Amino acid sequence: MTQKYLDKLQKKTLETLKFTIDFFEKHNLRYFAYGGTLLGAVRHKGFIPWDDDVDILMPSEDYERLLTLEQEISRQGHYIITYKTPEYYYTHTKLCSANTTIWENKSQPFIFGVFIDIFPVYRTNKDDNDINVMYRKYQYGIYKFQQANRKYSLASLKEKLLGKNYVDFRKDLKWMFVQRFVKPTLEKTLKNAEASFDEPCGNRIVPYSDNAYGLQIYKREWFEDYEITEFEDTKIRIPCGWDIYLKHVYGDYMQLPPEEKRMSRHDHYYLNLCEGLTIDEVRKRLKKGERIVL
Repeated sequence: MTQKYLDKLQKKTLETLKFTIDFFEKHNLRYFAYGGTLLGAVRHKGFIPWDDDVDILMPSEDYERLLTLEQEISRQGHYIITYKTPEYYYTHTKLCSANTTIWENKSQPFIFGVFIDIFPVYRTNKDDNDINVMYRKYQYGIYKFQQANRKYSLASLKEKLLGKNYVDFRKDLKWMFVQRFVKPTLEKTLKNAEASFDEPCGNRIVPYSDNAYGLQIYKREWFEDYEITEFEDTKIRIPCGWDIYLKHVYGDYMQLPPEEKRMSRHDHYYLNLCEGLTIDEVRKRLKKGERIVL
């Protein structure tokens, strides 16, 4: 990723973040900068220089309320949230710019705009073993849905059948069938996590839908209140326990990683910062050799 590419992507992400924060505050939705965004706010007063997204943590009850406000967001014409989109393959939601287009992973044919990741967090008093069992079940559900959600066209199936590639034909046919049933199962697992683990008096919190860091269990007191800090040319909320959280996740968090590790962890199979396109429109652009529009 060139610096020009990254600078423009960060600028568009910052615009989306400003809308997101304004919307949260308008509706009294609690949130905290999280993960690399919190690290960037503390260490760099903005984006980690090589990062290209924003992570937000939100108490589950506020998160559920956010999902009910989907239409209010989309009515404004410039932003959408992705969680209820049938083909969407993550279990957290993204608040996206509707006038941009990202196709991240070639094998997962779903597009969204420049985004803010919003992760629900659940409170619990359960022991580590119970939490781990639920997390493994939850992550396996994510894996099944991501596998099932790959695009299998009839033309592709016909080509494999005529080519007597029966192994891949049966595999693709299986996933076309499974796709119809996996997402409801995954959503049920999420609801079970909420019902079983979201205890109002729980002393620990777990973000089940974040698989970037593996299973993480935090003390509730780290997120009981917030502070306001600079993030680029705006302000963002960070948890009151930001120092102990950052040490827990990153160790000596003020120490920069080696240069070879200073890179984005997101793929961009297709990126357009100027237009909101459909998946079919993106495919046509890709056939013409278009991959990036800044």
